[in-house]
Amino acid sequence: MKKILHILVLPQMAGSQRISLEILKNLPDDEFEKHVLFGTEICGEKREECQRLFEAAGAKVIYLKTLKRAIGLSDFQALISIYKLCRQYRYDIVHTHSTKPGIIGRIGARLARVPNIIHTVHGLSFHDYVKFPKWQFYWLCEMFASLFCDRIVLVNRYYAKYFRWFKSKTSTIYNGVDFSRLSTPSVFPQQNETSSVNVLSVGRLDTQKDPLTLMKAAQIVIRQAPNVHFTIVGNGELYADCERFIRENYLNTHITLAGWQDNVQPFYATHDIFALTSIYESFGLIFVEAGFHYLPTVATNVEGIPEVIKNEVTGLLTNPHDYEGTAKKILQLALDSRMRTDMGRKAHEWVTSQFTIDRMVRAYVELYNIENR
Repeated sequence: MKKILHILVLPQMAGSQRISLEILKNLPDDEFEKHVLFGTEICGEKREECQRLFEAAGAKVIYLKTLKRAIGLSDFQALISIYKLCRQYRYDIVHTHSTKPGIIGRIGARLARVPNIIHTVHGLSFHDYVKFPKWQFYWLCEMFASLFCDRIVLVNRYYAKYFRWFKSKTSTIYNGVDFSRLSTPSVFPQQNETSSVNVLSVGRLDTQKDPLTLMKAAQIVIRQAPNVHFTIVGNGELYADCERFIRENYLNTHITLAGWQDNVQPFYATHDIFALTSIYESFGLIFVEAGFHYLPTVATNVEGIPEVIKNEVTGLLTNPHDYEGTAKKILQLALDSRMRTDMGRKAHEWVTSQFTIDRMVRAYVELYNIENR
């Protein structure tokens, strides 16, 4: 039986945790002894839910206090602890997820002589909106850590340009969604131009998602099409700024801030268009979910998004920070019910053929098997 360890920072069910969970859940229990390592910065209900789900997948959950998001002296302690853990359990495979676990985990596992070390790049710290000194530092850390692993998995093809020195190690495995856990989608009937059109956005209200650009776009859309309503689902450090923008521009009847929602599935059934104005995004599982529910998407043409959304086929892409361009794309869909219906159907067909959980897990299992021959 092969022993496998997944390493992540936060014990909460976000993007990389969901991917790790699906991989472990679908590994045969009679072939793999499964462990997962987390830091302890998250506690309470989120940690309890995360632990419960991983244990239900047959994984032993281990916590490490020194494994933290921020860079600090605790990183050296975490590296030593991971080294000791790998020596103790003699893992056959260590699979790290995201930047911090990817750096510390790969080095610690290699020092412990773990035979197969795999790292999935769920996102990069050296994106276009990081200033050069930090960009260079993060890039150097990632490249150095890449020396300590056997395989580097990218969640999009765009990132391959950063790893050209490790071309022989890299492969792309798109994230997948377990569509069976989603509510049954409904296809909207074609609507005439006087019908109410509802635009949905789901995501953390932070700098990366750039919700104020969407707010400014919404203001333009509403002036030209008063029948359009926006619902913003999410919370974050820019929530108060969004509230202020709505209040100061008298948009309360046109934009609803729904806050954090444990279950966003019901929102898909009552909306016609999905929109998100991220300034960087490695993949975006939320786009897959929106497509599954027959929603065409307006999003930014950055990083991995164009690989999930086919421009002018399943959605419309615009430039980051371009609120006028975003408004134009939303209006295009809002005023053309046939386009919405056509793109929505194509979005459903695209995501259900390309981004299934079975397809993703099969690719990882094949990778594990290749690495263990």
